[in-house]
Amino acid sequence: MGGRSNIENGQVLCGPHNYRKKNYGQTETGKRMFINLRNLAVKEKDKDLMDFVDHVLEVYEEHSINSHIEWEA
Repeated sequence: MGGRSNIENGQVLCGPHNYRKKNYGQTETGKRMFINLRNLAVKEKDKDLMDFVDHVLEVYEEHSINSHIEWEA
């Protein structure tokens, strides 16, 4: 995304996620990842993980970051 080509600036991603990163901004990709993680936590009934992810997503909302991507707590 225009950064330096060095190990400190790298990200290890699978093919599908690397493709998505190219199509979305990093904050959009991150928010979508946390929404997917929350859905998994709900499915697994992992209350601690749900609480953590809810907190992260609330920070997105608090700062009006990618508010066009909706999620439900």
